Amino acid sequence: MTNMTLVAAESGAEDEDQEQRERERQHAVNEVLAEAAEAGRQAAGWVRELAERQPEERHRSVLERAADAVERAAGREVVPGGEGQLDDELAYGLSAGIVTGNPYAEALPELSMGERIALVAVCALAAAMPASVLGELERELPALAVTLDAAVTAGRTACPTGNTACP
Repeated sequence: MTNMTLVAAESGAEDEDQEQRERERQHAVNEVLAEAAEAGRQAAGWVRELAERQPEERHRSVLERAADAVERAAGREVVPGGEGQLDDELAYGLSAGIVTGNPYAEALPELSMGERIALVAVCALAAAMPASVLGELERELPALAVTLDAAVTAGRTACPTGNTACP
């Protein structure tokens, strides 16, 4: 074998190794994206449960909008190579003011303090997910997704409004 043939063979092997590493990385990214999207769907489901409990239609619609925003921000808004920014409508749907519901309603949404805290956490975590593409996606997005799951768990276990057995 000539030196040129050896160099070409080594280069071809390096290219194949590089392609294999890139395929493995893309697979890992796809798994992380799928896990984040699932965490977002679960969190949105919990927010929809909160919405269904509301006697005031205006609060139901605000919480439904928040649920849609959580699902979208944790899913299709996380775009590798993207800008990592939320549009104004999505950011509004995830704002902390969600806990006060619709400003034209007669009272606040029927949520316990623990549910309010968890709701704010869910919205903040979902809002942070698209920006993970600007840093270390494979490190940051799983941490956000796990924390999102924990916030939902905390919200589900919080004392529901109207339960007189709670302190």
